[in-house]
Amino acid sequence: MAWRNRRWKTIIGIAAIFLGLVFAILLLMANRLVTPMLRERLHTLIIQGSDSLYRYELGNLKANFFGGNVTVENLRIDIDSSHYRRLDAAHALPSLTMELQLQRGYISGLSVFRLLFSKRIEITEIGSKEANVRLSRHVRPNNIASNAQPLWKMLQPAIRSIQVDRINLDGIKLLYANADTSESVQLQFDRCVAQFNNVRVDSAAAADTSRIVFTKNITLRFADLSYRTPDSLYNMAAEQLYYSSGDRYLELANFTLQPTLDLATFYKTMGRRMSRYEVTTNKAYFTNLRLDRFIHDNIIVADSAVVVQPDLEIYLDKTLPPEYVSKLGTYPHQRLLHAPMAIDVRTLHVKNGDLSYTERGEKTDKEGTLTFRGTNLLVNNVTNLPARIQKDPLCVAQMNTNILENSPLEAHFTFYLDSADGEWAVSGRARNVTAAQLNTVAMPLGNTELTSGKIDDIKFALRGDSYRGYGRVEMRYSNMAVILRTIDDETGALKTKKLLTKLLNKFTLYPSNPGPDGVVRHGNEVVYARPSNQSFFATIWKTMLKGMQEVMLKSGVYE
Repeated sequence: MAWRNRRWKTIIGIAAIFLGLVFAILLLMANRLVTPMLRERLHTLIIQGSDSLYRYELGNLKANFFGGNVTVENLRIDIDSSHYRRLDAAHALPSLTMELQLQRGYISGLSVFRLLFSKRIEITEIGSKEANVRLSRHVRPNNIASNAQPLWKMLQPAIRSIQVDRINLDGIKLLYANADTSESVQLQFDRCVAQFNNVRVDSAAAADTSRIVFTKNITLRFADLSYRTPDSLYNMAAEQLYYSSGDRYLELANFTLQPTLDLATFYKTMGRRMSRYEVTTNKAYFTNLRLDRFIHDNIIVADSAVVVQPDLEIYLDKTLPPEYVSKLGTYPHQRLLHAPMAIDVRTLHVKNGDLSYTERGEKTDKEGTLTFRGTNLLVNNVTNLPARIQKDPLCVAQMNTNILENSPLEAHFTFYLDSADGEWAVSGRARNVTAAQLNTVAMPLGNTELTSGKIDDIKFALRGDSYRGYGRVEMRYSNMAVILRTIDDETGALKTKKLLTKLLNKFTLYPSNPGPDGVVRHGNEVVYARPSNQSFFATIWKTMLKGMQEVMLKSGVYE
C-alpha cells in the first residue's frame, strides 16, 4: 500500500514538473508572440487609424504575458507632410492632429487572450511621465462636410475594438496651436497632468455625443502656461489651467497679460498713439463648457463665464501722432458678431474688478488717470449665433463701480445684435464727484483746474449707432468755478489765463444747477457725430460731455 502511494506521488510530481515546463514554454512562446503582435497592432492604430497621416519610430517594446504588462521606450509620432498637404487642400484634416515624443510609457492589465484570439484591445491602465506633445486644431469650413471614415471602422478588421479603463499622464510638456489662422495661437504648458477615464473606440462610443475623442471623462491640469502674441508685444501667462469634461468646467488661475517692452520702449517702437494694456486676474472660469463643440465645430458654448478680481491698466500717449485707422464696425457687439468663431455664452460676470485709464496729455505732456474701482459687470446673451439672435436680439449689461476712487456709478447697456448699424443704448447715474477728484484728470489733460464745486448727481440716457450718439443728460451741481491755464512757450511753466478765466466764470459758466431761481437745466436732444476713428466708450463720453456743456454753459438748452 505504501509503495502505491509513493508511486502516485512520483507520478504527480513528474506530471507537475511536466506541466510547469509546458507552461513555461507556452509563456515563453506567448511573450515572443505578443511583442510582435503588439508592434503590428500599434502600426495598425497609428498608420491605418490615421489614413496614413502619421509616420512613427519605435525603440523598445517589451511585453510580459503574465500580468499583461508592457513597456514602451522612444516612441516618436510625426505628421507625414505630403499627406498632410493633400488632406489640408481637401479640407479633410481631423479636428485635432498630434505629434508625440515619448521617452518611456507603460501599459498594465492588457488582456492578452482577447488580443490574441478576438482582436480586441482591453487595457486597465496606460501611463507616462516622460513625453512631449504638440496638438494642432484644424477648423473645417462650415459648408464642407467630412466624408472621412470613423476611426473604429478604419481599424477593422485588424482591431475590432479598443477599451482602456484609464490613461494617466503626469509631467507632460504640451504645446497647443491653432493651425488655421495666419496669426496662429500657440499655448505652451511646461507641465501637464491628464487623466482619461473610460476610453472606448467602437461604433457605440462613436455615437455617444457625451464623449470627447472617445473618452467619457477627461481631467486636465496644466501648470505654467505661457504664450506670446504673434506681434511679440505681449506675454500671456497663467499658473494653472484646470478642465473637467465630466463637470464641463474650465478654470484659469492667476492669469496675466504683460507687455514685453517697458513704457518708453513700447511707444518708441510703435511711434504712434496706441493703447498699452496690462491685465491680471485672480481667477476666471467657465461653467457647463462644451469643449467638444469647440474642438469639432469651432464654437464656444457655456452657461457662464466668470472673471474674479481682474485688474486692467490702459495707457495712451497722446503726444504721439494719431493713428488714422477707421474704427467703424469695432463696437463691442460688432466685434462679437464678426468673431472668427461662433460664441454662445449665456452670462458673463466680472466680479470686483479694477480699471485705470491713464492718458498723457497732448498739450500738457502730463499724465491724468481715470479709475474705476470695485467694478461688477453682468452681461447676458453673449452670442453671435443667428438662431439665438433671432429668438433674443438683445445683449444686456449691467455695471456698478466707483469712479475716481469713491464716487458711485451705475450704467445699463443694451446692444442690438440684429442691427446692421451697430445700434446701442446706455443709461446710468453718477453721484458725489468733487472738484478735487475731477482735478486729477482736468489739470493734466485739459490745463483746467476746478477751484471749487461738486457734482451731486448726473443722469444720462443715450442711444447711438456706428455714426452718432444722441440722448438726454441731467446734471445737478453746485459752486462750480474754474481756472484756465496755459503753458509758457519759453519757460514751460503753467500760467493762468486770467482774462479768459474771469470771463468764463462770470459770463459763460453757470456756477450751480439748479440756479438761484430754482430752474433746473437739462441737456435735451443732444446729438454728437462720431468720427470714424473714435472708439465706443469715447463716443459715449463725447455725447455725455456735449450734454453736460449744454447744462453748464449759458448757451445751453433750458427746461
